[in-house]
Amino acid sequence: MKNSFVALVIALPLIFSNQSSLAEENNPPMLDKARTAVLITDPQNDFLREDGKLYGLLKDNLNELGTIDNIERLMKTAKSKGIALAVDPLVYTQQDNAWSHAGTLQRQLLDMKALHRTALNDPKDFEGSGADFFARYKPYIHDGKTIVVAPHKMYGPESNDLVYQLRSRGIDTVVLGGMVANLCVDSHMRALMENGFKVYVVKDAVGAPGADAYKAALVNFNMISNGVLTTEQAVSALNR
Repeated sequence: MKNSFVALVIALPLIFSNQSSLAEENNPPMLDKARTAVLITDPQNDFLREDGKLYGLLKDNLNELGTIDNIERLMKTAKSKGIALAVDPLVYTQQDNAWSHAGTLQRQLLDMKALHRTALNDPKDFEGSGADFFARYKPYIHDGKTIVVAPHKMYGPESNDLVYQLRSRGIDTVVLGGMVANLCVDSHMRALMENGFKVYVVKDAVGAPGADAYKAALVNFNMISNGVLTTEQAVSALNR
């Protein structure tokens, strides 16, 4: 009995992955555009620009998936179809250095001043910094219509206003991509699902620190979300 249970646990990721792939191919989601948002987590320089402090960790996965182009394609499609676009950045400020209970990765990011700005109300040295939005995405983000929520501080949106901003607009479905697949994307997926949203994760519009982290994220995406899509599938659904 014990061996059978272990075999089932080991097989679960493959089972869910195969089921998800079949679902995507045969039943692409029908999206109500008025109730749907494209959400991108952490589209910032430290993750996406070649001199970013975290880019080296993600570089191989970003290049393999074509992530930077795919995120822009999702943004562009949302704008062209009048679908809400939301971005949820990760930003640390000088005052966050006083935390006494920072998690392991949080403390490392604070110490290396990744995704850092002096203060949220201080524009000094922010433009073009690691915490600033990736330049290619700024025309979509700074058009006066994109929902730019308050920065989250760990991995999910529990510490910011994302859920409120989406619900206040009648949005109940999210097409999700961004950084980092096994951390902020995963945590946003879980929090939104827990709050009653439908969540479709775009698996080639994310980035992870290595193949193992990406595979771990895919297992969770397939088991928890409402669907795992490619950018091509997501764009097709948004264009319907």
